[in-house]
Amino acid sequence: MTSHSKAPIYYMTARVAFKKLKVVHERVVWLVSVFDNPNDIRRFDVHTMRRLEQELYGKNAKSDKHIIIREVIDKKLISYSTISKDEHKRQNHQQVQGA
Repeated sequence: MTSHSKAPIYYMTARVAFKKLKVVHERVVWLVSVFDNPNDIRRFDVHTMRRLEQELYGKNAKSDKHIIIREVIDKKLISYSTISKDEHKRQNHQQVQGA
């Protein structure tokens, strides 16, 4: 079943964990996404995950970049997207498979 309503866009604060030099670090970061579930952000929001990799690891990092979104602390509605959440999932799924 597909939903034809427009997806809400959220500004969120989230707690993330990442490993750098064999030490696990945790930070509170900001996110903007149509997905509000940490697992959906990781799976479907390629742009947000790339921005977090750049912010947390820097552009010269050569190791594997694993980021875990532990929890969404708070979220605020910014606006609504022009397409539905299902269409966002399909678009991002095609980008991941095509890359």
